[in-house]
Amino acid sequence: MAIYTNLPIYKASYSLLLDINRMMPNVPRDCRYSIGQELRKKIMEIIVLIYRANRTRDKLSIISKMRESLLEVQVYIRLMSDMKYISERKYINLVEQTTSMSKQMSAWEKSEQLTINS
Repeated sequence: MAIYTNLPIYKASYSLLLDINRMMPNVPRDCRYSIGQELRKKIMEIIVLIYRANRTRDKLSIISKMRESLLEVQVYIRLMSDMKYISERKYINLVEQTTSMSKQMSAWEKSEQLTINS
């Protein structure tokens, strides 16, 4: 079992959390305390789920929850872009980060399925 802070998915999630927190002061106050707060909460939830999945044998159900939370994060980011709270350049950067996280979650899920089926 690897130390969860060394996992690429953890590093990507934490990087996303940092980027979101850095951009929040430039977001209108009403969005910062509604959508922004929920967005940060969901990313923190993903980080906690990474820790849980790393320490347990039943990873598939936890990875599934992670993927659902990531979908919510993607919707919040899209909403912030559509409402013009973040720039298109920032939106593209955040989408690339969430896409990378999604790919890592998929690979982790496939790896676990192969382990179970072996």
